Amino acid sequence: MIENPNKEELIITEHAKSHLEIVATDYRPIAEIIFSKRDIENLTVNFEEFIAIKGIKAIGNQLSKEKIKQVNLLDPLPYESPHEEEIEVIDEEEIVNETPSKNEPEDDDSITEEDGQTSLF
Repeated sequence: MIENPNKEELIITEHAKSHLEIVATDYRPIAEIIFSKRDIENLTVNFEEFIAIKGIKAIGNQLSKEKIKQVNLLDPLPYESPHEEEIEVIDEEEIVNETPSKNEPEDDDSITEEDGQTSLF
């Protein structure tokens, strides 16, 4: 995440061996990783699950300890709108006006004020 959009920031180090392989702007990118060793199977990575959003100073996640030959972007996963959970709200008046059952003892020490809140003192 860019913390200050008005300030120029480096996204990789200035080390001579640092290089940027791919920048993906897809919503849910997928990539195929091809390793240098032929005996290692190609790896498909869902970047949405692989790495979380990090601040600009974060180092990141290590993709593999093996030497990588090539990284290919595949078709991204489709966009899915966020699901909003529906929460059932119980009318507050019903809870306040309920009478305790015979199995629940009444608490004589608590004092209930006019707004239905229990006072501490």
